[in-house]
Amino acid sequence: MSDDFNEELDTRGRDDDPLMEELRRAAGRFDPQPPAVLEAARASYSWRTIDAELAELAFDSVVDRPATTLRGGEGPRLLTFAAPGLDVEVEVSREGPRRRLVGQVVPPQTAQIEVHHGGGVEPVQADELGRFRAEGISAGPVRLRCRLGATPGGRPVVTQWVSI
Repeated sequence: MSDDFNEELDTRGRDDDPLMEELRRAAGRFDPQPPAVLEAARASYSWRTIDAELAELAFDSVVDRPATTLRGGEGPRLLTFAAPGLDVEVEVSREGPRRRLVGQVVPPQTAQIEVHHGGGVEPVQADELGRFRAEGISAGPVRLRCRLGATPGGRPVVTQWVSI
């Protein structure tokens, strides 16, 4: 009896293949993935940052703070990315449909920072205290690429993609 059951499942799966394919085509036509989502997915699997140190998300105030300490979600979002010997701290504020990033490289040092987002790449400079600011950043997936001023020719540090 179990062989008959397994055979029936195998046949049913093959009969559903054309239906599943038609559903995939319909979903792609009527509800396609936003280009920013596709770009972030491609970038996350690419080898473009093979020469960079990855800074992983170590703290996100949306996830790591208890709900009772948030002021209704209206305050800035705090993110900390950690790499060996370096942290990148970022405060994200809403400015209508855009975002403003204010951050600091720790330990403090100058750095050239590229903010990669759906609207392109925004270059900013961190001062000698490691402070930087980027305005007009598109909401959605974002990552930072930091080239530290104290280590010319050194490996850049790239944060994970995070949706803001």
